[in-house]
Amino acid sequence: MDILCLILFLSVVALWFFTNEYGTLSGVYMPTCAMSGRGFNWLVFVILLASLWFSGAGAVEDTLLDCHLTSRLDCRSVMLMLLSSLIVLMVLKLFSVRGSVVYALLGSLAAYGLLLDGVFDFGWDFILSFVAAPAMAFLLSAAIRAVFKVVLSKVDVHMMKMSHYMRHAVILCIVLTPFALGMNWGGLMCGIGDMIMDAGTVGISVLAIVGLIMFMFMQFGREQGDEPSGPFADFSIYVVVAVGFSVAIVLMFFSFESSASVIGLSPVPLSVSSLVFAAIAGAETAQRSRLVDNMEYVREVTAFFAAPVCAFVLTYILFYIIGGESADHMTDFVVMTAATLILVALVFAGYVRMQRRSKEAVDRLVAAQQQQLYEHSRALGDMELKVVMSENQALHNAVEMKRQEVMNVALSIVEQKEYLESLSALVKKMSKTADEKERDRLLAEMDASLKQRISYDRDVDSQYFYAQAETLHEDFNAKLSENFPDLTQQEKRLATLLRLGFSSKYIATLMNITTKSVEIGRYRLRQKLGLSKGDNLVRFIKSI
Repeated sequence: MDILCLILFLSVVALWFFTNEYGTLSGVYMPTCAMSGRGFNWLVFVILLASLWFSGAGAVEDTLLDCHLTSRLDCRSVMLMLLSSLIVLMVLKLFSVRGSVVYALLGSLAAYGLLLDGVFDFGWDFILSFVAAPAMAFLLSAAIRAVFKVVLSKVDVHMMKMSHYMRHAVILCIVLTPFALGMNWGGLMCGIGDMIMDAGTVGISVLAIVGLIMFMFMQFGREQGDEPSGPFADFSIYVVVAVGFSVAIVLMFFSFESSASVIGLSPVPLSVSSLVFAAIAGAETAQRSRLVDNMEYVREVTAFFAAPVCAFVLTYILFYIIGGESADHMTDFVVMTAATLILVALVFAGYVRMQRRSKEAVDRLVAAQQQQLYEHSRALGDMELKVVMSENQALHNAVEMKRQEVMNVALSIVEQKEYLESLSALVKKMSKTADEKERDRLLAEMDASLKQRISYDRDVDSQYFYAQAETLHEDFNAKLSENFPDLTQQEKRLATLLRLGFSSKYIATLMNITTKSVEIGRYRLRQKLGLSKGDNLVRFIKSI
C-alpha cells in the first residue's frame, strides 16, 4: 500500500506540473526560437532527471523533515492531502487561475500538522522564504535588464552579433533553469516520499515516475508546433535572458542551506510560475514598458495565496470529518479511490488539453494559409483589374483619336471648300476687270493668298503630325524629358523625327525650316545628349 501511495503522490505532483505549470517555463523560452520545441523538451527531460538524482538528501528535503517531527505519513493522510490539493487546484483552474501544486501540498501539510497538535511546525524563516523568493526574482531581473540597457547604449556591437550572443545566453538559461528546478523540487518529492516509506526506493521512484510522465507529455504534445504564442510571445530576447537567469538563480539559492542561511532564511520548494511573473515584473520596471496584462498578475497573486490557504482549510475540514487515526478500512478505500479517480480525471484532462492545443495549432496554420491565399488572389484580382482598365483606357484613347481625326477631316473639307469658293470669286472678278492694273493687283492678292495658305497648311499638318507622333511615342518622350530635361520643345520634335527615320530634307519641310537649320539643330542636339564625335545620333535616339 505504501508504494502505491508513493506512486500516486509522485504522479499527481509531476502530472500537474507538466500539464499546467510547465507551459509557463516553456512559454518564456520558446518564442526566442533558440531551440526547437522538441529539442527544448528533450534537453529539459535530460537535465531535470539528472538534477533530481543529485537532489536526494538535499537541503529542501532536510527542511521538510525537520518541520515534520513524525517519521511516517499513513496512506490515508497522504490521499486526503492529495485529494484536497487537487480539488483546490481544479477549482482555481475553473477561474483561469493556475495554482501551484507545491503550495497546495504545503498548505495541506500545515493543516495535517495542526490537527496533530503542532506536529508540523513552520518557522518564520520558512514562511518568509516564500515571500523573499519572488522579491529576489523581481530585483535580479530588474538589475539584469538594466545592465543590458546600459551596455547596449554604450557598446557599439552589430545587431546580428549581439543577437548571436543573446541566443547562446538563452540556451544557457534553458540549461540552468531545469537543473535548478530539479534541485529544488527534488527535495520536496523526496522529503514527502521519505515520510511515506523507506528512503531506499524513494529516489529511484521519483526518477522513474517523473521521467515516465514527462515522456508521455512530450509524446502527446509533439504536434503542438514551435510557433510563438501565449502571453510571452512578444518578449524581447533581453527580457527572456533576464527572466531566465533570475528564476534559475532564485531556485538554486533556496535549494541549499549554505546560500539561504546567509540572509537568515530556509531552503524551501518554490513555484516556477510565481518566480517567472515576479521576474517579468522586474524587467517591466527596468525598461519602463508593459509586457503582460495586469490580469495575469492578478491571477498569479491569487494563486500564490489561494492555493495554500484553500488547501489548508479543505484538508483541515476533511481530516476533521473523517478522523485522523481511525482504522476504518472502508474509509481508507474510499479516500484512495477518490484520489485515484481524480488522478485519472487529471490525466484525461491533460490529454484533452494537449489535443486541443494541437488542433488549435493546426487551425492557426490553416487560417494563416487561407489568409495568404486570399491575399494572393486579391493581389491577382487587382492586377487583372489594372490590366483591364489599362486596355479600356487604350481603347478609349484610340476611339478618341479616330473621332478627332474624323472631325479634323470634316473641318478641313469645309475650310478647303470655303477657300476654293473665295478663289473662284476672285477669278470671276479678274475676268470681268478690264483695267490691267486692277488685274495685276488681284493676281498679286491671289498669289499672296496662295502662299499664306501653303504656309498655314504646312504648319497645321506639322502640328497634327507632331501630336500624332507624340501620342504614339509617349514613352520615348517621357524618357527623353526625364533623362535630358534641358532639351527645348523644338529639339524634342527633332529627336522624334530622327527616331522615325526621316531625312533632313523631310524634316526641314515638316518643321518649316531650311535644311541648314536642321543640320545646326542636329549638332546642338548631339551636344545636349552628350555624344562624342564617333557616336551615331540616330542609333542613340532609337536606344532610348
